[in-house]
Amino acid sequence: MKKIIIKFILVGSLLIPFFVNSDPIKKIEILGLDVISRGTALSYLPVEVGDNYTTKTLKKIINSLYKTQFFKDIKVNEVNQNLKITVIENPHIKYINLLNYSKEVIDEKIIEKVLSSMNLTTGKVFSKKKLHKLVEQLKAIYINKGYYDVNITEKVEIDSGNRVSIDLDIFEGKVARIKSMHIRGNKVKKEQDLLNFFEIGEPDSSIVNYFTEKDHYSRIELDAGIETLRSYYLNLGYLDFKVTDLKIDLSNDKQHIDIVIQINEGDEYKTGKIKFTGNMLNESNESLSKFITISTGDIFKRRKIVNSVKNITDIYKNQGYAFVEIDAAASESKIANIINLEFKISPKKKAYINRITITGNTRTQDDIIRREIGIYEGGIYSEEELESSVNKLRLLGYFSDVKMEISKLKNYNNKINLNFLVKETKTGSLSAGLSHSNSTGASFNFGIKERNFLGTGNTLNAEIAGSKATKDMSFYFSDPYFTKDKHSISYGIFNKKTDGKKLKVESYKVNEVGGSIGYGIPITKDTRIGLDFRFSSIKITCGATFASPEYEEEQCASNDKTEARLSANWSNNTLNDYNFPTEGSSSDFKINVALPIADFKYYKITTSHKSYYPFSKKLTFKTNVELGLAKGYGGKKLPFFKRYYGGGFSSVRGFDFNSLGSKYLNDKAKGGELSMLMGGSVVSPVSFIGDSESIRMSVFIDAGGISESATNFSNDDFRASVGVGFVWLTPVGPLGMYAAKPLIKKIGDKTKTFQFTLGTSF
Repeated sequence: MKKIIIKFILVGSLLIPFFVNSDPIKKIEILGLDVISRGTALSYLPVEVGDNYTTKTLKKIINSLYKTQFFKDIKVNEVNQNLKITVIENPHIKYINLLNYSKEVIDEKIIEKVLSSMNLTTGKVFSKKKLHKLVEQLKAIYINKGYYDVNITEKVEIDSGNRVSIDLDIFEGKVARIKSMHIRGNKVKKEQDLLNFFEIGEPDSSIVNYFTEKDHYSRIELDAGIETLRSYYLNLGYLDFKVTDLKIDLSNDKQHIDIVIQINEGDEYKTGKIKFTGNMLNESNESLSKFITISTGDIFKRRKIVNSVKNITDIYKNQGYAFVEIDAAASESKIANIINLEFKISPKKKAYINRITITGNTRTQDDIIRREIGIYEGGIYSEEELESSVNKLRLLGYFSDVKMEISKLKNYNNKINLNFLVKETKTGSLSAGLSHSNSTGASFNFGIKERNFLGTGNTLNAEIAGSKATKDMSFYFSDPYFTKDKHSISYGIFNKKTDGKKLKVESYKVNEVGGSIGYGIPITKDTRIGLDFRFSSIKITCGATFASPEYEEEQCASNDKTEARLSANWSNNTLNDYNFPTEGSSSDFKINVALPIADFKYYKITTSHKSYYPFSKKLTFKTNVELGLAKGYGGKKLPFFKRYYGGGFSSVRGFDFNSLGSKYLNDKAKGGELSMLMGGSVVSPVSFIGDSESIRMSVFIDAGGISESATNFSNDDFRASVGVGFVWLTPVGPLGMYAAKPLIKKIGDKTKTFQFTLGTSF
């Protein structure tokens, strides 16, 4: 009987909460709201009107509202089935200021990202817990960058409107410097060679270290170096490579760090059997093997396997299999340190182009862009054609960026949509130049050129250029798609006046008026040929101080002359960008012949070549060479004003404009029949400037010279210089400048250390 009574009491005690204060709620009041809306607060409540209210409900309400972090105090009362909730809101953030931090250590973008991720921006609810978490995260960023002495002081003030102002005063201290750094356990490679993979390390010479800050410790840089080291060994075939221990000892004063990286190189692995499996379609083992960059017996290099997978992928993508999967499976052979390779091929279905869209072009017409795209709606997908299309769009020079996005068509696994996203740039340029010398003073030229006239892809140049030396008025129009086969046509008129004396050459003046028409034909996707005919009337006036050979004076005797010039041109361009190429080459070969139907009889042959080689993501090596040969024929001499001149921009920098080559007795440059120019440079973006995409710097070597006679080029004609250059793509055209110093010069040479021009790029 006693047991039954005890059980009854226990069950009753459990049921009491369901019968005590369990009347339904008739009304809910929330008092104390200021910034938070009533609807927002109600949305977080675990009850609503009509629900029963119990003691458990009270706890749920308080817990739910505290979890929002909107409130710092909450009280709940229930009177006559009316629920009254009284709250005190947490203050809202008025501002958060970080004081006394160095942008070299932590920049504004990082600060904004951290504040946003923690909901500590203006207008958000303030929480001491979040603030403490922010301070700890900022300290962690500093410590990762080697600032172990960092201290952050919080200053929090709440105004009468319940808004909080937060100042975080940062004392950074000094960055810990690397006293010593060693790699232990290496047997195959030298320690110093391995340490070169790290951006940080023991200090170089004090002068170099001042600029590189190599001894500034950073855990981020240390981890990056270890990953580079691991990749290096894996690519050499040391698949068992491991970092077995990492010791980072900080001195008691937190100013110096000693680092020891313990490694185990493991054994070198070589490639065993290579086979292809899966659905190879029309390809065979023999045909696929040609695209494999690794062979049986070779060191097992991961990079070569990655390249092989890409090559095979491209084969199938160019046949329309856009979503082909190539899996390179590696398995250990029974023979020690031998890895067998199996390329598993799954081509999926052929993909067809459903729709091609173009976005970002507010000026250039869609059809101007579409005509550069070598694939069409309804056609089979081709990776090669699409890459070529993107490259051709970049080479137009109309866009600062071109991207292609691929998306599958919903409910179709073999149809895709293509979107070409372009970012337009300034295609009209203001061309200007300014220079100064003791003999000629300042000169200025001005011109306007438009490569994408009214968004049609046509070129229109209406130029008026003037300086002390030249006055040039011209109109030029070019249509690169005159026919559907991409034949081009161009025509123009011009009037050019040249004062040789102001060009630092002989005392003569030339006034030329004429017109031209040209036609171009594509041979391949990268190669074109063209013909251009130019007819002009030339008036020559020689000055009283004209001190030239007899044949030149004969050219001055009859000052009204005509010229009918026919030009044949061949060009090839595989560059990957119009403004700042990093890969590819461009070549040009041109023959100009003054036809015997007019007064002048001469020819000029000019050839040029530029190549770009990427060193890394940031560095590009450029080489360039230009050769020019000019002579008269049919008993006529080359007109003296058609000679080659050199020195200055686009020539051998560091020497004065038109100053190279032989000179007359009056120290004026003669010019010459032969021009040889060459150079090499390393080009890089300026990473410490925000808009580095439109800015480049280079270190260059220029060499070459002008020979008076085409058959008599000598060492005395050769000059060389070294310097640094800078180009900025401004809204009015490229601004170029350089500082150069001659390496090879002769007595009497005129040098120019610095020059800038608007309208010239590298």
